Amino acid sequence: MTQLLIVSSKSDVHADAVIHELNGSTIEPVRLNTESFIKESQYHFTWDFSGKLCNQSLIFHDSLRTANDVKVIWWRKPQDYHPHPEVIDEWAIKYSQDETKSLLFSLPELYPDAKWVNNYYKLRFPSQRINQISVAQKLEIPVPPTLVTNYYQPASDFLKHYGDCIIKPMGYSGFRHNDHQYACYTRTIDVSTLDLFQESIHLAPVFLQKRISKKAEYRVTLIGRKNFVCRIETEHLSDPDVALDWRVTEPEKLTHVPDSLPESYLAKLHEMLGILGLNFGAFDIIRDNDDVLYLIELNPNGQWYWIEILTGMPMARAMVELIEELASR
Repeated sequence: MTQLLIVSSKSDVHADAVIHELNGSTIEPVRLNTESFIKESQYHFTWDFSGKLCNQSLIFHDSLRTANDVKVIWWRKPQDYHPHPEVIDEWAIKYSQDETKSLLFSLPELYPDAKWVNNYYKLRFPSQRINQISVAQKLEIPVPPTLVTNYYQPASDFLKHYGDCIIKPMGYSGFRHNDHQYACYTRTIDVSTLDLFQESIHLAPVFLQKRISKKAEYRVTLIGRKNFVCRIETEHLSDPDVALDWRVTEPEKLTHVPDSLPESYLAKLHEMLGILGLNFGAFDIIRDNDDVLYLIELNPNGQWYWIEILTGMPMARAMVELIEELASR
């Protein structure tokens, strides 16, 4: 039977939803949970003198499944690689984890004929926000004026020129300290706040953007050729932090409304995915008071199942249809 290899984790509800939706399909899902991979897998891959992959086997003892006919790979949300309980020394644990990561990062060569929802290596490029700007420019998709710097004067000049601005991380999402997890969200910034960090701004890159006034905010999820436009409303919460970055609160506290955007604009978003070699993407879009649509960012491996739960939009079904299409190529 044609197989879908899902690289994820035990807690991934997106994988759960798609596996459920695959019931009755000709595609068999094989789930690779990174937490248990070291302990629960057995594998071998052999190449001959010519470099041809001539023998391979990947068996999962926990699910009693063998990945022997993988036609599609879906790199979802891998988590930590838990060491085998027999490995105790810290250096040995790190070696085992690093070598296992190297193995999974080699999936394009281990399954060279498999199609990908989004190839791991093509995910990496747009995962860095700066890399999205030139693609948007090529397609004439407006983006907020942006500055990246590590010294004071350009940052000060930018804030004075644009006035209402925000600061956010380019790729760093959070950190753990004293057994607590902290996230890094979008925040407003002005010159007086910048002045407080004048002596330390050189320690790391600073990502600044002109703040776009919001008439409406959208999460636009493209799955294959399907479009799912969800308007996210925060006004009823009267919380300035949520209005600035809705991720600071629980999704169910927000209002999610299925909506639409001009077909010409959606076509540009699809074209952006095409340029980047992706079949899936979740876009954060803001409509300003002049009805200009600004691309805030593309999440090439973003979350989406919470939107299906809250709106009923058939996103898991669309993912299955994409997987079936890829398997048939």
